[in-house]
Amino acid sequence: MSERRLETPASRRRGTVDSEQLELRRVGRRRLWRLLGAIAAVAAVAGLVAVAYFSPLMSVREVTVSGSGTVPTEEVLAVAEVPVGRPLLQVDTSIIAERIARIPGIASARVDRSYPSTIAIDVVERRPLMLIESADGKVGVMDHVGVVYLEFDSAEAMGAAAAGTVVYRDLPVLEVSRPGPQDPTTVAAVEMVSGLPDWLRRQVQSVSASSPADLTLHLTKDRTVVWGNAERGEDKAEALKHVLKLPAKTFNVSSPDYPAVS
Repeated sequence: MSERRLETPASRRRGTVDSEQLELRRVGRRRLWRLLGAIAAVAAVAGLVAVAYFSPLMSVREVTVSGSGTVPTEEVLAVAEVPVGRPLLQVDTSIIAERIARIPGIASARVDRSYPSTIAIDVVERRPLMLIESADGKVGVMDHVGVVYLEFDSAEAMGAAAAGTVVYRDLPVLEVSRPGPQDPTTVAAVEMVSGLPDWLRRQVQSVSASSPADLTLHLTKDRTVVWGNAERGEDKAEALKHVLKLPAKTFNVSSPDYPAVS
């Protein structure tokens, strides 16, 4: 006679407990393997970082400069003081950028690591726009945002320094009472000159203004242009282009729809 085992409530509970314990062990093993895998990955990354940080294989062997024109590349490199031979990860690129940005002709600088062994420097130069002449004979160079970033002891010194690079002496002279980027009259003059077409800018010798609405151009051949404010620059330049052909000394294009001459 075969023996039949009866399943009691207690045995059913034991079976359920055993199944739950087995499942918990499986989950625990999976979590353990995942943890061990994560630890191994972190260790591998840490090892790679350590190699990059200390290894001479990823040290600085080349420094490149882009964006320079009026400021010589040699000057940028000299001021940058990039530590050639040091591992790239040990090079403080922000400090190098700050040093370069102190060069008067540089508006901003960006310094990046380029693996395996290059420091790349990208500069944005200031664009010279006008000159400022002081009572003591000194001459300052103003950029396109109204900042005077260079100063020379005299016009002769400026001409000598500009030889072969930017001929600053060909820039128009700005005549305002308080030149600077915070002065509304200077800002208006900068906006106006920045928008002049090349054919007109080449003829401008100076710009005078007592207020943002009183811009006046002084051209070659002793001609004067009453410009008014900095608005509608293209229309004013186009109107002036036509009336400049007339035999006159003063040209008023403050209202470009109705230019006047005298």
